[in-house]
Amino acid sequence: MWLPSAMQAVVLKGRVLLLPLLFLLGPQASWGLAIIPPGPELVLNLSSTFVLTCSGPAPVVWERMSQKPPQEMTETQDGTFSSVLTLVNVTGLDTGEYFCGYKRSHGLEASERKRLYIFVPDPSVGFLPVDPEELFIFLTEITETTIPCRVTDPRLVVMLHEKKVDVPLPIAYDPQRGFSGTFEDKTYICKTTIGDREVDSDAYHVYSLQGEPPFWPGAQPRQV
Repeated sequence: MWLPSAMQAVVLKGRVLLLPLLFLLGPQASWGLAIIPPGPELVLNLSSTFVLTCSGPAPVVWERMSQKPPQEMTETQDGTFSSVLTLVNVTGLDTGEYFCGYKRSHGLEASERKRLYIFVPDPSVGFLPVDPEELFIFLTEITETTIPCRVTDPRLVVMLHEKKVDVPLPIAYDPQRGFSGTFEDKTYICKTTIGDREVDSDAYHVYSLQGEPPFWPGAQPRQV
């Protein structure tokens, strides 16, 4: 009768030890990247200062427009790494995507990063500036594409117009991306009203191509 009792005691002891072990391992196994504030979208006051914090179990870094802005990186005694990005005296040009992920020499892996979108409503910035090549959209097949006219204030009403006839088109607008849809070979502009002032974006040119795209001075064709 002694052997079964001993075996029962061993099993019971194993169960008792397993609970604290799971308690210790569980949170660490599920812990990953965290950003404060969590977003996914923020609207900041013009000329304000704001602090973004990212933390994780390995070195982390903030990234903005494929660049790593100046930030403060620290490691605590418990092995938590953090990176603090301070936005000072923000303007409309600070509007856009901010990513935080684990620090890598080759950049941030999409599956290992957090995204935050920030708006800074700024009456002096109608539409955010775009690279010259983004004004020329070359399509090699019929597919959905995006006209990337983005504003600094998500509350603005933005309409897409065919430039030649200046008629608004019934296409939904995403202030983080622009207008997405299937477009004909035409020239388009985005329009909004800020206060009592009508503001137009740059003109976007859509071309459907067969074969290689033509050369446009000052612009590199963007194929979709």
